[in-house]
Amino acid sequence: MKDKLKKIKDKLLLIYLFINLFYILIGSYMVSHALIQYRTFSHGYIVLLIINILIILILFFKKKYKKNIIDIFLLLIIIFAIISTIFAYKPNKALFGEWMRYEGLFTICYYITLVYVTSYLKSDDRKKVVYGILIFGLIQCLYAYAQKLDLFNVPTIIENGNRWVMGFTSNRNFFGTLMLICIGYSIGLFIEEKDRLKVVVFLILTYLFSIGLLLSKTRSCFVGLVALMVILFIYCIKNKYIKKYIVLLITLILSILLVQYTKLTPLFDKYNQTKDEIIQIFKGNSDTNYGDGRIVLWKETIKVVPRYIVHGVGVDNFANVLDGKPIGRVKDNGNKVYYDKAHNEYLQILVTMGIFSLISYLCLHFIIIKNGIKNAFKNKEIYLILPVIGYIVQAQFNISVITVAPLFYIGLGLLVNRYKNVMK
Repeated sequence: MKDKLKKIKDKLLLIYLFINLFYILIGSYMVSHALIQYRTFSHGYIVLLIINILIILILFFKKKYKKNIIDIFLLLIIIFAIISTIFAYKPNKALFGEWMRYEGLFTICYYITLVYVTSYLKSDDRKKVVYGILIFGLIQCLYAYAQKLDLFNVPTIIENGNRWVMGFTSNRNFFGTLMLICIGYSIGLFIEEKDRLKVVVFLILTYLFSIGLLLSKTRSCFVGLVALMVILFIYCIKNKYIKKYIVLLITLILSILLVQYTKLTPLFDKYNQTKDEIIQIFKGNSDTNYGDGRIVLWKETIKVVPRYIVHGVGVDNFANVLDGKPIGRVKDNGNKVYYDKAHNEYLQILVTMGIFSLISYLCLHFIIIKNGIKNAFKNKEIYLILPVIGYIVQAQFNISVITVAPLFYIGLGLLVNRYKNVMK
C-alpha cells in the first residue's frame, strides 16, 4: 500500500499536467459547441494559476527549489505585467483580458507559473507529457478533417464556399499553430526513436498533422515548418540520420501533393500570392491588404509604441491603443476591420506591457532556446526544442490564444530540467 502511494505521489506533477491538457481540450470543445462561454473557460485558468502557486509554495517550503537564471525573467515578466495592469487604459480588461481573447494578467501569470512548475517534471515523465500533447493534437486534427469534409455534421465556419478547419480552437490560424507544435514533437520523436513500431506511429502522426497544417492555410505556420526542417537537417547531418530525414521529407511532400491535387486547399495559389506580395514590398510598393493587412497594422502599431514604451497601454488592451480606440483598415470588399491584437506576439508585448517586459520575454526565450539546442544535440532530445522554435517563428505573424498558448509554455518548461527529488 505504501509503495502504491509513493508511486502515485511520485507522479503527481505528471498527473497535474495531464489535467491541464484535459481541461484545455474539453474546455475548448465546450466553447466551440457553445456549451459554455469563452469567458467562463478562461476563468478556469485562474483556478489553475492558484494551483500553480500552491505547488510553487510547496516546493519552497520543502526546500526543493533549484536555482535557474530563467527565474529572474519569469519573476520580472509577472512584475512588469502587474505594473502594466495598474497603469492600463482599462485596468479591469488588463486583469481578465479583451473580450473573446482573455489573455489578461491572470492568464499571463498562469502561463509563466506553468513554465516554472513544468520545469520540475522528472526526466522520464517529459516524454509522457509530449505523448499527451500528441493525443491532444490528434483528436483535434481528426475533428478538423470532419469539418473540412463535412462529416458527422460537425460545426465550422464557411467562408466564400470554403469550409474552415479549426478543431476546437475557433480559428484556422490557431489550429495551424497547434498542428505546427504537434509536428515539431512528432518529427523529432520519429528521428530519434529506434523502436520500429513507434517510428511508424510517429511518421503516420507527422503525415496527419502536416495535412492538418496545410488545410489550415496558415502561411506563418508553413514558414515555421520550413524553419524546423532546416534545424532538423543540421541535426540529422551531425547524427547521421540522413535516411530518416529523406523519408520524412518524402512524407511531407506526399501530404502537399494530396491536398493540392484533391483540391482540398489552394496551396500553390497561397504560395504565389505570398511571393508576389514579397516582390512588391521589396520594390517599394505597398498595399493595405498585403499579409492579410499585417504590414499596415505593424506600421501603425510601431507609430504608437513611443507613447507606451515604459509600461504599455495595458495587458491585452491593444484594442485601446489609439487613445482608447483600435487600429483599423479597409478591406478589398470595402468593409472595415479593427484589431485587438498586433499579429506579432513580441510587438504585442511591447505595445501592451512595455519595453522592459519585452526584454524579459526575449531573455527568457533566448536562454531556454540556447540551452535547449545545446541539450538537444548533446542528449539527442531534438523533439523537445523543435515545437518551441516553430511556435516562435509563426508567432512573428500570428497571435497568442488561450486554447493553444499553454502548450507552448509547457514546451518551454520541458526544456528546463531541474528535477531533484521534488516529490519525495
